[in-house]
Amino acid sequence: MKILNIQSADIDILNQLQPAGWEDIRPYFYYYISSPCCDTIKICDGKQIAAVGTTIRHPDTAWLAHVIVHPDFRNQGLGQKLTSELVDRAHAKKIRTVYLDATDMGFPVYKKLGFETEIEYVHLDGELINQNLNNPAAVIPFQEKYREDILKLDKNTSGENRERILNDRLNGSLMYLKENQLAGVYFPNFFENAIMANDAEAGTELMKLRMRVKNKFRFPISNKDGMDFLIQNAYQQIRTSRKMILGPTREWNGEFNYNRISGGLG
Repeated sequence: MKILNIQSADIDILNQLQPAGWEDIRPYFYYYISSPCCDTIKICDGKQIAAVGTTIRHPDTAWLAHVIVHPDFRNQGLGQKLTSELVDRAHAKKIRTVYLDATDMGFPVYKKLGFETEIEYVHLDGELINQNLNNPAAVIPFQEKYREDILKLDKNTSGENRERILNDRLNGSLMYLKENQLAGVYFPNFFENAIMANDAEAGTELMKLRMRVKNKFRFPISNKDGMDFLIQNAYQQIRTSRKMILGPTREWNGEFNYNRISGGLG
């Protein structure tokens, strides 16, 4: 079997690998092949795509994303082969800290390769809810003067320098201000509609905006304020997944994460 880069012509047929319960994976792959931050590969058995995955690189960290093996090719070691190749590509760029969000199916493979569980993500589902904000004037569209504040908040949240992937998304973001200081930011047009906030009021108010259009939330289990808010609104925890790490650990604040960017970006 050959390891090759994914091409645009491959993407439409990736629904053959689509895991049950996941959002359509194909829009993510269009992003991956267009981004200079990503290495996106496939394992092929002849013309059949047997497995796919991506490494998303930041300056000194990386995430593995959408590591998927076709149902017909499972239990043949392809998950381990694919993951090893993605890690090797990150290491070739001098990146030593690699993250991923592991499902129950992938967990044994990643553990065997040396990944360790750093924290659990909680997955909560509910109904779309249209609640009014307590202070609508606190939410404003992105302003350039807050760019560095948003990037600092993101770095405090994730422990990573994710500026390269966020810069193009800032113009569509919404900010929550308290006394003219940035307290939270919401990305309504970026994958899973990320929310970051260093203040519980800001975080839960921005969650209200997201709850109008999305009924699924995923964030670190350390965010008790976010979890309590959703449970009060009749959301239920449906499962957990594991944020896993290979390499040196980072300081980060999972309680600032009110919804992740995606399973491949934290």
